Amino acid sequence: MIYENSIVKDWRKIDFSFGLIYPNIYKLGMSSYSIRLLYYLINTYENIACERIFFPEIGKLKFPASKDFSSKNEIRSLENKVLPRDFDILGFSLHFENDFKNILWILEKSEIPLTFKERQRIMSNGKTEFPLIIGGGPVITSNPIPMAIFFDILFIGDAEQSLKLFFEEFLLYRNKELNFRELLDKASNIEGIFIPSISNKVRRDIINNLDNSPTPIFQPIASSRKEESIFEQNFLIEINRGCPYKCKFCISSFHNSPFRNRSYENIISSIQKGMEYSNFETVSLIGSCVSSHPRFKQICEYIIDNGKKLTIPSIRIDHLSQELIELFEKAEIKTITIAPETGSESLRYNLGKKISNEKILSILTLIRDSHIKNVKFYFLIGLPDEKEEHIDEIIDLLKTADNLGFNKNSLRVNVNPFVPKLNTPYEKEVFFYLKENMNILIKKYQKLERELKTLNTIKLKFRNYKSIVKNARLQTILSLGNQRISDILLSYYNYGATLGVLKKTENEFKFSLNQYLLKIKECYTPWIT
Repeated sequence: MIYENSIVKDWRKIDFSFGLIYPNIYKLGMSSYSIRLLYYLINTYENIACERIFFPEIGKLKFPASKDFSSKNEIRSLENKVLPRDFDILGFSLHFENDFKNILWILEKSEIPLTFKERQRIMSNGKTEFPLIIGGGPVITSNPIPMAIFFDILFIGDAEQSLKLFFEEFLLYRNKELNFRELLDKASNIEGIFIPSISNKVRRDIINNLDNSPTPIFQPIASSRKEESIFEQNFLIEINRGCPYKCKFCISSFHNSPFRNRSYENIISSIQKGMEYSNFETVSLIGSCVSSHPRFKQICEYIIDNGKKLTIPSIRIDHLSQELIELFEKAEIKTITIAPETGSESLRYNLGKKISNEKILSILTLIRDSHIKNVKFYFLIGLPDEKEEHIDEIIDLLKTADNLGFNKNSLRVNVNPFVPKLNTPYEKEVFFYLKENMNILIKKYQKLERELKTLNTIKLKFRNYKSIVKNARLQTILSLGNQRISDILLSYYNYGATLGVLKKTENEFKFSLNQYLLKIKECYTPWIT
């Protein structure tokens, strides 16, 4: 694959190097706005070379990395083919708990000790150096504790401001004006930086004016025209951050608060500059609730008037209208994504989404009569207080939608288990992940599949729901974990990182994950931000 707009710097003319790591494969990483933003932002510093590193795409890898006998040279940066160990800083952008094992794989494959303590022990002899290991992202802001033993420094909240201050201190360290302990002490005083070895008190850093977060106008874009890489070819622009609706399960509503809009003038200027650098066909609007931007319609019109296509994430159902749907038709949008979350109005209202089933069906009718045709649904199961009849209400809603006259397989239905996140109102809602209750979730999936699979217009997007539920439980444990969970994670990784080894790790540490979840349910919390 050819990568357009890569930034390749001469390492002889820099002060230090930064390996930007997304711990999953390239097509997922480059669909992340965070990676594009950080790559652009860090490379605006002339004295820093930032290069991208991704999890290898070579089929099924073996865990741990010590058992994987593929070449250790497979992990190199895209730009200069540099090994991770040869960077001064390795920075991980963490979005999903189930990628934690990939972080450990990348470190071990790169011959970097996994824990802070082990790296310090080896470096204390003065003969070996390792990169500084830092991380940030939504799951770290929510709860950094399960990953704390592996990292030197963790960024909590928005990183644009704290990175600048941190780089100033790191340059002093590189120039031998600070020793390592002094670097950590100095960094611990920067708002939004957590030093696990010091366990300093930290407040989430917030960039109050989104215009002060630079839009990456020079974005790396894959030149491949394969359908599965199409999102990598888009120009991504963040138009707002956070969400004004505060749905109780939503990590963005609480960890990205307050809700902020980028100014219309800044958005238009960024798109204009982006068009000067890249020949992209499509602009992707980024935000937890893009349709809440006060000039959302004008932004879409500007993109269309300049001959570009448009993509948007899930759009709030009550923001859709005949006028917007017609605009999306002009933008050549083929699928509209909505998130009813549940078929039950009472559960939906309790989540914070005050949207009726009648409103959902009226919008579906407007979409049916348009040229768009396809609708992607996101539902959650395992919500607090969810009963059997609430699953029936999902089925009833979709059966009614099936009768509206959409084409075959036009209604794509995603059903995910609710995963509680720390520091959100639903952080203690672990009932369905207690071992004795997990089968209830599986039966919910079975019922949904049984009732919906024969409907002509419905295409179910979930498979192997037993694995889905087990993975969601692991994600819940990591999301709500403390330092004991760090030990479990490391053992889980060393035993092969399969769901089947979790019991083995519990026995090794004489630790019950079920008892830990009960402790959470009884209001224990490992981290407050």
